Amino acid sequence: MTELIIGLGPIGAAVGERLLARHRDVAGFEIDNSRAQALADETGMAVASTPHEVPWRTVDAVYIAVRLADQLEKVLAMLREHAMERLTIVVLTTLAPSDAAKILSSTPTSWRVFEAPLSGGPQGARDGSMSLMLAGPEPSDTDLSRFDDMAERLFWTSRYGQPSLLKLLNNTLGAYNALATAAMLDLAVEHDVSAQQFLDVVNASSGQSWMSTNFDNFHYPMLFKDAGLLIGDIGKTPTIALGDRPAHEATIEHARLTAFGSH
Repeated sequence: MTELIIGLGPIGAAVGERLLARHRDVAGFEIDNSRAQALADETGMAVASTPHEVPWRTVDAVYIAVRLADQLEKVLAMLREHAMERLTIVVLTTLAPSDAAKILSSTPTSWRVFEAPLSGGPQGARDGSMSLMLAGPEPSDTDLSRFDDMAERLFWTSRYGQPSLLKLLNNTLGAYNALATAAMLDLAVEHDVSAQQFLDVVNASSGQSWMSTNFDNFHYPMLFKDAGLLIGDIGKTPTIALGDRPAHEATIEHARLTAFGSH
């Protein structure tokens, strides 16, 4: 049977390359003809650019890697029209949590739909080191084999919307870390400390984060896109301004007690 990847941007193409490397029967669907042809030439994958070119009778699993909720809804409508009645769908698109819950809960009952936003970017998807945040039906052995081929770490949640929330919270925290690192770096340079020495100290000390160790090489627009999705869904994110030491210490202690209980 065939596993179809719909949307061959950086993430979809990387997932396709990974699955091909794991000797799976993979085909692609991409409405951008030039992108479709380029990936077909590069990987040897069969890539369709119209629904009528897809071998629907052999497709039993679909990975969806589009960008927006309305694009996802159009893909699901196409699947309703063309795909087999029984289908496994893995939605890699990061959605607003409320959109994920609404859209995925309304899919046909004969479909097995997994919400599966990923962390690790195209490189993590390509080499199988990414993480998947997951919700959906009880996974079968076939599902688990598929996810193990794709990702290094699986984080299961209890309902649609939670995987997207985890992804957005993580990337919003990353955005905070990136902004804080940038602000402290500017302050260091303003006071005649070199940017490289500042980062060397941070990355060997308590201020270290993934953002500080990768400060000259990460895709920050994606962080702020995801932060915008989170804010649009829940209304706001915390405003953090240092200065009120007792209040800050109380905030940290409250979070520790909430997460871990008393020690």
